[in-house]
Amino acid sequence: MSGQRLIVVEDEAPLRELYARALEQAGYQVRTAGGAQACRHLLREAPADCLLLDIGLPDLDGLSFAAEFTDTPDLGLIIVSRRDAAEDRIAALELGCDDYITKPVHLGELCARVMAVLRRRKPRRKLALGPFRMDAEGHALSAEGVDIPLTRGEFAILALLVAAGGKVVAREALFERISRKPDEGDLRTVDILVSRIRRKTAEVAGGERLIVTAPGFGYRTGLEAVEC
Repeated sequence: MSGQRLIVVEDEAPLRELYARALEQAGYQVRTAGGAQACRHLLREAPADCLLLDIGLPDLDGLSFAAEFTDTPDLGLIIVSRRDAAEDRIAALELGCDDYITKPVHLGELCARVMAVLRRRKPRRKLALGPFRMDAEGHALSAEGVDIPLTRGEFAILALLVAAGGKVVAREALFERISRKPDEGDLRTVDILVSRIRRKTAEVAGGERLIVTAPGFGYRTGLEAVEC
């Protein structure tokens, strides 16, 4: 765990310091920022492995700030907010955030969530799926040498389907992968993300087999994954 770098972006100083102390005690290197601009400054000084973002920042909405990092696959994004509406959770997951935690949060749970996000980001092998090439470490999908940009949420769903080896994965399991709280969210988020993946891969020959619907249950991949 040592060496993993976090930035806590929270405008309430007592909470900011509380989270920082708990995460430091868990073994992380922690820096703190009171807003988006201060966080940008810290990132210019040194990179981070994960950001913990409040939505109600004084200089920029936290979701808008998170959107700046959707093309940064090696940076984890966790929203920590008092907002518990399904719309906010869905918006964060569609942006590609790795997790959404509602305040007040138990400090032990906070540390566990951070650990889970960072663990899921460990390097994995590169795979060939029919005409596609998938690089989990680089959060990348390509076909015929052309990159196919996917958000974190889209890539997380595709990675789980590929890991299942052609077996059907329930929508609930897919939603749990991207939200960790399926009982508090909307399963339609999975369908939306799958639809977006299909649109992005529609012009690739054989792309229709990348994700196949199992009516009334979930999805599977119709392509065999081969290490390359």
